[in-house]
Amino acid sequence: MRNIKLIIEYDGKSFNGWQKQPNKLNIQGEIEKAIEEITGEKVDLIASGRTDAGVHSLGQTANFKTEAKIPTEKFAKAINSKLKKSIVIKSAEEVDERFHSRYSVKSKTYRYIINNSEERNSYI
Repeated sequence: MRNIKLIIEYDGKSFNGWQKQPNKLNIQGEIEKAIEEITGEKVDLIASGRTDAGVHSLGQTANFKTEAKIPTEKFAKAINSKLKKSIVIKSAEEVDERFHSRYSVKSKTYRYIINNSEERNSYI
């Protein structure tokens, strides 16, 4: 069994947050579907944390276990080929089997941008 760590970037405007929810578009579910399409395996994608609806990420870390023989360096490109343009796997690497995105995290950085102007903004 291999443990694959992903670094993920996404525009969360169209999503109901990270976590899988029945009948709601979410980041975790979309990536798990893409992984299943390329590996034939149902996986449990574990994130370093969850985001709320509409929240973006520049570097979310997640990992999953797989028996797939796909070379590690091909995972990002393969998964990206199955994802919406608003979700991008920036990198994939094989990590120690004990690595867990939530419990192995060393730091997290959050940046909050609040638009209080009367005009709308292109990125909020």
